[in-house]
Amino acid sequence: MTRKLGRNGLKNALRLAWVLITLWFELGTFYSAQKACSWLDAEFSIGSNLTHVLVIADPQILDHRSYPDRNVLLQYLSQVIVDLNLRKNWRSALRSRPDVVLFLGDMMDGGRVDMSDSEYEAYYRRFLSIFKLDEEIPRYTIPGNHDIGLGSHSWFSPKAYERYISHFGPLNFDVTIGNHTFVFLNGPSLVEEDYKRHGYRIGYDQWNPIPGGTIDFVKRFAKKEQERPVILLNHIPLSRPEGSYCGPLRERGSIHRGVGIGYQNTLGKDSSRFLLESLKPVLVLSGDDHDYCDYTHVLSTSDNATQIREVTVKSLSMAMGIRRPGYQMLSLASGEGSTPGFIAAPCVMPDQLGIYLSGYIPLVILSVLGILAYHVVQRVFSHKRVRPLTSRQRSRSNEKAYSHRREVRLRAVGFSEGSYSLKGFEDEETGYSAPLPMRSTGTRKPPPSRDRRDGTSSCGMTFSCLTLLCLRRGTFVGDFLRDVRDVAIFPLTVLFLLSLWILTDS
Repeated sequence: MTRKLGRNGLKNALRLAWVLITLWFELGTFYSAQKACSWLDAEFSIGSNLTHVLVIADPQILDHRSYPDRNVLLQYLSQVIVDLNLRKNWRSALRSRPDVVLFLGDMMDGGRVDMSDSEYEAYYRRFLSIFKLDEEIPRYTIPGNHDIGLGSHSWFSPKAYERYISHFGPLNFDVTIGNHTFVFLNGPSLVEEDYKRHGYRIGYDQWNPIPGGTIDFVKRFAKKEQERPVILLNHIPLSRPEGSYCGPLRERGSIHRGVGIGYQNTLGKDSSRFLLESLKPVLVLSGDDHDYCDYTHVLSTSDNATQIREVTVKSLSMAMGIRRPGYQMLSLASGEGSTPGFIAAPCVMPDQLGIYLSGYIPLVILSVLGILAYHVVQRVFSHKRVRPLTSRQRSRSNEKAYSHRREVRLRAVGFSEGSYSLKGFEDEETGYSAPLPMRSTGTRKPPPSRDRRDGTSSCGMTFSCLTLLCLRRGTFVGDFLRDVRDVAIFPLTVLFLLSLWILTDS
């Protein structure tokens, strides 16, 4: 009884611990990370009219093309895990109660890919399902290279621009938010047009822009006198010296110049200078790189040098090569004239991969080792105990011993109870007498097979039979595995229900 109570106590303690651990890892860590972030409103003067802007970069929700080297099952599991993480990060971000939400491009990993209209619609609905937002909160987006493509390729859709405009909105536009003018640019098309301009070796002043293109939009915007501070949003970061320091919040390295099929890491020097001189922004927000970078550009003119801060916002997704996803919290204060009143602060989310690798896996190993140690100790102590036999047990033991000795004596003289009828026989110990043995008229029963006598039934010494014997209740391996199962089913059920709730919450 004491052993059973100890075993049940261990299992119940592990069950409770694992339920609490699961709740903390799946909900508590995200709540704690969000509570550590706040709008830096205290930096503004009392009475300022504040607007809170939530900035999201590169959620890049996956599809079945995102990991072509993985099989169908792994692709599906990757989508579910990443979608679940995006939903948790998004729910955490929304708890800050923003007034406006901005997306800096690359909303869908395969938005530029040539696919059917029905597949694109399902893909877009999945984006809306993950990033649910109240209708009264404005949402603005700019296109990324994964949304509309950059350059040409056989698997880029000719409908990419059309689909983006019909689902997300215009490619280039400006909006007034919190007494600031936000300029939203189509970065990929700017890169494409810049290649054409560079091919003709013409400067931006002499270049005749493509009607309705990004350069055309910037030139027309620059001709208008701006009464409010300008904040520039562009998917691709501006040019900077190679190896420039990005600040302490970056996980590794810096933003490097690079170009390939469908991407370019930074804008060119001429394009960057053209944007800074034409728009004169007080702040630049960019994405694409997936990691955080806080860099200050210096715009030199004949009169003075102006410092312009650029913040490259972290991706919100765990699948973008960073351990801690994040977003940006931008506070705007309505001020007089063109005096900029803004504060941009980053917020980082939990390390989901670290939770799996450094949280769940070590604790699973410790729990299994704890259960194993308990069974080893119990097995050692049970062998050391000597339990006296009860009178009933002694009686059964004596009966079995007598039956065994009697069978041995019968076999010694060539008789068998199953093959002979006893016609005459006298037991020396008991005095029992009977007639001499004669052949039985019935059919002799075959002797039991070896496997039935040694308790392995008819299956022989196969692997499946040995496995079943090891897993029987009362065996060391069987009891150990049952305890592991009894403990694991509780946190697995909690994890399943939490995931189902988050994935289906409307």
